[in-house]
Amino acid sequence: MPCFSGTAVRRQLLVLAVGRAPRRTLARALILGLACFIIFRYLLLPVRVAGTSMEPTYRDRSVNLVNTLRYRFRPPRRGEVAVIAFAGRRVMLLKRIVGLPGELVAFKDGRLFIDGRPVEEPYLVKPCRWNLAGETVGPDEFFVVGDNRTMPIEEHTHGRVKKSRLVGAPLW
Repeated sequence: MPCFSGTAVRRQLLVLAVGRAPRRTLARALILGLACFIIFRYLLLPVRVAGTSMEPTYRDRSVNLVNTLRYRFRPPRRGEVAVIAFAGRRVMLLKRIVGLPGELVAFKDGRLFIDGRPVEEPYLVKPCRWNLAGETVGPDEFFVVGDNRTMPIEEHTHGRVKKSRLVGAPLW
């Protein structure tokens, strides 16, 4: 029956944890840590939804990753959900882009109108009664609203946002 000393067990545990080449293992761990830092700091930002303005598309307290490269290579499109910097990178909003630069956006009896023409919004589940006089979107702006339009328009954060405040788009 083999007898194990405390030193032999510690040595085996160290080899198991670090491997036979501790410097190589440390270098790999540092590279992996740096890669994770860069990815989750600059490319894929984790965000937690706080609030019901985007329900049922995004539930309150759900977690998502934001693709920060989405709008670097192509312009935002109508109907896409965008992440908007509200107060720096600490507070961000998820909103749907409904109006593009130069368009006249209005709501009449809950229906979205762009340049006087009604727009289909298949992502809406419940009808609303919003009324909003026409608002022209500036040349470097987008008009955004949430999907939960059962909330009164006064309680809803919506409106024009500068393109520079668009952080990216959720991955799913």
